[in-house]
Amino acid sequence: MMNQITRTVFTGALLGVSVAAIATPQNQECSAQNPGNCLNGVGPAVTNPDATRVTAAQVAKQTHRESVGDKENLAYFGNSARSGLSAGDGFSGFGVWGSFGLADFSADIPIRSAVQPIASYDADQKSLFVGVDKLFMNALVLGVSLGYENTDIDTAYNGGNNDTDGYTVAPYAAYLINNTFSLDVAGGYSSLSTDTDRIDNVSGGTITGSFDANRWFVSGNLNASKAVGQWLLAGRVGLLYSDEDQDAYAEIGPNTARSIGKRHIDLSQVSFGFDVAYQAKQFEPYATFTYINDLGRDNGTKAGGLPGAVGATQPSDDDEVQAGLGVRYFGDQYSGTFEWTRTYGRDTFDADSFLFTLRADF
Repeated sequence: MMNQITRTVFTGALLGVSVAAIATPQNQECSAQNPGNCLNGVGPAVTNPDATRVTAAQVAKQTHRESVGDKENLAYFGNSARSGLSAGDGFSGFGVWGSFGLADFSADIPIRSAVQPIASYDADQKSLFVGVDKLFMNALVLGVSLGYENTDIDTAYNGGNNDTDGYTVAPYAAYLINNTFSLDVAGGYSSLSTDTDRIDNVSGGTITGSFDANRWFVSGNLNASKAVGQWLLAGRVGLLYSDEDQDAYAEIGPNTARSIGKRHIDLSQVSFGFDVAYQAKQFEPYATFTYINDLGRDNGTKAGGLPGAVGATQPSDDDEVQAGLGVRYFGDQYSGTFEWTRTYGRDTFDADSFLFTLRADF
């Protein structure tokens, strides 16, 4: 009797586990074999607002770092801070640089859908920039940079992928007001091309599409710095505006392929940040902290492409904090930076970014 009870309890428990397993989200994964689990929505309609925000911030960071970050070392970083040189001493004022950026970001966005209540994606973005600038009158920096970017996004909610390549030209300038304050501005234009695909939620076939886009951005910062012994303190307040226009396109594929209208995405942000660095001979380890608030944004939902009965998929949260660590190196002619930052505070969005720069001054 006891053995029979034990078997009954064990069988019931096993059945309960099996039922629970069937009901878990893992078993509702969108795939060609289970197309009914796929959202009938195009990937860029969900992901492009985040991708545009990440890209604009990365480009602005790279140009800002070179327009002011390395010229500020003539006032308070590295060799200048140790020797007391004024801006321009020891250099002809001509410099070339290169940078590589990597951002990994993802989101789990709640939406009103019984098929996939969470629209999840994982993305990585790579950017490569080269630039040249010159220091005039020991106070004015003028430069220009050229860049390439690639953003690859896997959209789990529709079994698809969005792959974007683009090229950017970005002139920049900085003015060193004195040994404490400086101003920098940058603007840029990017030409972009995106290939996208997803699973048709009727047949399990593949639906594809492609479109071109143009993006503009402008950014500016007021910077302040102070050396206290071996410690280096810096603060900044900045503005960023990015505007992206995507062409209309028609998907190709079975059943649920659709036409997507022109999409306009824009973003305005204000940021407040500070760095704390410590001089250790030719190296400067530092910590960085930045608060960012979205003053306004258009997520481009009017173009269509979202799943049925789903409105805007971007949460209403409008601010984040970026905190990170890095190290600077200053040689006689060459300098470099490696930095890692993590994004906190967005309701459904997470990101880690890495930036490596190498510069030669002549």
